[in-house]
Amino acid sequence: MRSLAVDVSYDDGKTWSQTGVTQIGESGLVTLHHPQSIGYVSLRVAATDNAGNTVDQTVIRAYRLTSE
Repeated sequence: MRSLAVDVSYDDGKTWSQTGVTQIGESGLVTLHHPQSIGYVSLRVAATDNAGNTVDQTVIRAYRLTSE
């Protein structure tokens, strides 16, 4: 993988924050620090492989946060 960028939103995509991405071989590891509130996590990813192929993907409400 040539590049990987991941953004996170906790307000249904109104605002976005960059996350840190640790590249491990051909994979990437992202660690998120969720707010204490109940709500949803949205993710936006942009990746480019070594052949120059790209993908941009946005998932609004990718998963739900609970208070437990």
